[in-house]
Amino acid sequence: MTITVQALSGHWSLVSFVYRWPDGRELAPLGHARGQLLYLLEDGLPGRMAVQVVANERPPFDPDGDASLAAHFRSGFAYGGGWSLQKDVVHHEVEIASLPLWEGSRLSRQVRFVGDRLVLSTDEPNPQLPQKGYETVLEWYRP
Repeated sequence: MTITVQALSGHWSLVSFVYRWPDGRELAPLGHARGQLLYLLEDGLPGRMAVQVVANERPPFDPDGDASLAAHFRSGFAYGGGWSLQKDVVHHEVEIASLPLWEGSRLSRQVRFVGDRLVLSTDEPNPQLPQKGYETVLEWYRP
């Protein structure tokens, strides 16, 4: 599939979310996870985007327990804002996020299609794993 704004637009569901090292090792930071990704167009051009990813298995929630609140905060992420596409890189202009340090930032992701699956990846470190040397890979399908 050719990488265009029309090919990216719409609703995507998460297949997998992993960190991958050059030696082939992988880590699924949320274990089995589920998520949704939306790319909306406005007059045929990139408009708004939103993403949410959460762990399938989360401990019981205790609204009065700080440890429970922290565990649930660490069990996923979400953000939204504008988006643009430059060749095979999609840029997310983050306006609102579950991680405040992402707000006002640009998160760029390499885009490729594998069959009918959308694969977004980056080698930028993130707050969960700040050291370098791995790639974050999220694979999506259209439900």
